[in-house]
Parts: sequence; structure tokens; C-alpha cells
Amino acid sequence: MTNKRPNILLITTDQPHFTALGSVNDRISTPNLDRLAAMGTRFDRAYCAIPVCTPSRATIIT
Repeated sequence: MTNKRPNILLITTDQPHFTALGSVNDRISTPNLDRLAAMGTRFDRAYCAIPVCTPSRATIIT
């Protein structure tokens, strides 16, 4: 049996608002990100203990 590594794509942006994606806001067109959100996992109830960019991103990958 072969051990397959997971295929993970992590997209981070700088200071986005929750409604900045077309998947949650019909007035914005983000077709490629909408397709990824529909096919993958989207954290719509994610909370952060550190409201600063770099430490917050570090907690995601550790």
C-alpha cells in the first residue's frame, strides 16, 4: 500500500472581509475562488486569537 500525501492548497489574502468572495456575496465576481470554495473546505466559522497578520498565519500552519 502506498501512502499518498494530501493535496493541500492554502490561499491567504491580506485583510479580506468575509463578504469579499462571490461565494457569499452575489455582487462580487470571483469565479475561480468560488469553484475552489465549492469543491474544497471553507472555514466560515474560523476565529483567531491573534489579530495580527504574521502570527495569525503562523498558527494556521503549525
